[in-house]
Amino acid sequence: MTESAQPPVFWRQPAAERTLKQAAAVSRLSRAYLLVGPDGVGKWAAAQWLAQTLLCRQDNVRQRPCGTCEGCRRVATGTHPDWHALFPVPSSTAEEDAAAFLAAKRDDPFAVVRFKKRPYLGMERIRDLITELNKTSVEGGRKVALIASAEQMAGESQTILLKTIEEPPPDAHFILTSADPGRLLPTVVSRCQMVRFHPVDPAYIAERLIAERGLDTDRAHLVAELSGGGWGNALRQAGDDAETWRHLMLEFWKGAFAVGTGELLTQIDGTFRPRGRGVGFDLLLQAFDVWGLCLRRDCERSVAGDVRADRQRLPGASVPDLETGWTCWRILQNGRSTLYVNVAERHAIAGTFLALREQLRIP
Repeated sequence: MTESAQPPVFWRQPAAERTLKQAAAVSRLSRAYLLVGPDGVGKWAAAQWLAQTLLCRQDNVRQRPCGTCEGCRRVATGTHPDWHALFPVPSSTAEEDAAAFLAAKRDDPFAVVRFKKRPYLGMERIRDLITELNKTSVEGGRKVALIASAEQMAGESQTILLKTIEEPPPDAHFILTSADPGRLLPTVVSRCQMVRFHPVDPAYIAERLIAERGLDTDRAHLVAELSGGGWGNALRQAGDDAETWRHLMLEFWKGAFAVGTGELLTQIDGTFRPRGRGVGFDLLLQAFDVWGLCLRRDCERSVAGDVRADRQRLPGASVPDLETGWTCWRILQNGRSTLYVNVAERHAIAGTFLALREQLRIP
């Protein structure tokens, strides 16, 4: 992999590659897949590969997808009439953001695309997708639907989709992707064949960032830890703007445990609403990623029994034991999840840190 080259479809995902390629080789692909794993590990790339396999015009099944026929090329460019890709976008700027999202995915299927406003995956879009799948195939073959970040569907939308997965239209195939399958209805999960995409070793990501992106060693390892094991996430975190925001969030973490409750709310307003406007949905997600790293490192120090001597210690409150650390981790993840629902950012951040302070017994 070089600066200009994309990772291979199943980059460092041998189990997922083996499962899908073995099924494709004998024409035994499932009618519904659920690809599970962190952002940026290649779920979109794998979904596109599946669509190309199902819509490829190559006669020899074992040579699908060929990547060169009209069917494969049109899937890659997003212009195949029987390839339907659905993903969350902000409702107020849906058309513009959808075009930007697809352009980024065409350039690099591993790219992690974030929006300044909260994205949605509304019920009407699910209904429209089902309507399209119930029509006759334009090309006279299969129809393939991708629902990316499927966990962002509301419960009612998932129920509507479930009925269609249980009784799919003729020649229709579903591919769902999710970084948080726990937010999907258990019945939706059970109707799909799950394929897991695992986080890539941060040490390997750091090595690639140093060799291919020119990052210095310390920055590369920090970015790799924040990436959650996703190459696409690492590239998003590697920019200068991300580094500036990261330092600001580290300072916020330090201050959040060093002041009283009243001062904490003032600190939140001063950091996240400096001009009476929000900082943007994408930056809020990055903030929770940084705070998660702070907490994880503090837990690692607790295991090592060396809270004070660690020279790499990030600022904040010390976690006394692993049980408390695990509870704090769940608080952070729950706070991150509230960003996807209709909750004001100030309430999401304040609620998270007040709960952390209570758990850590900080007055």
